[in-house]
Amino acid sequence: MLNNMSVAKCLLCNNLGRILHWCLVFSVFMTYTTAYYRYWYTSQSEVANWYLLLIHINFGILVLVLTVIMLAYRILRRSAHFTKPSVLAARLVHYCLYFILLMMPITAYIGTAVDIPLLGAVYLSGFFRFEVVEHWVREEVGMQMIAFIEPFAIFHKDVGADIILPFLLLGHIGAAVVHLCWQDGKDL
Repeated sequence: MLNNMSVAKCLLCNNLGRILHWCLVFSVFMTYTTAYYRYWYTSQSEVANWYLLLIHINFGILVLVLTVIMLAYRILRRSAHFTKPSVLAARLVHYCLYFILLMMPITAYIGTAVDIPLLGAVYLSGFFRFEVVEHWVREEVGMQMIAFIEPFAIFHKDVGADIILPFLLLGHIGAAVVHLCWQDGKDL
């Protein structure tokens, strides 16, 4: 039987996990909303496009930070090893989601040729601005920087954002709905 302290600790951990989860959901929603609003409703020359890009970038960075925290939280709170296929599948999908949520901001950073404004106040130098990186790409890899960063940009904009992440998110949401419907203890 659990004592009061372990029950309180368990409730705190569950609440913390839920808060982190829903903050991450909101951040991913905002990155998609700002990206597609820019694409469909603004042009490159509009001021709104720039502000939406700033919001998109900052929520993308928040997704990166929250994903690192969620991954650490999940690893630290990992329960005993389960061999049930549904539990193993859930873990696999979660780790795939964490991987893609980490890769999206990283590929955006590498595939972007601009400095990144953090909260509109501090600028993080773009990937291509570091001389050591430029030297390595030009001399060691033997490519121009624009040719090097293009696959990262394509992955971020097309493959990751339009195919992989939506597929994983829909699978995650679908599994959560099935789990909630079968929560009375039946095995799937």
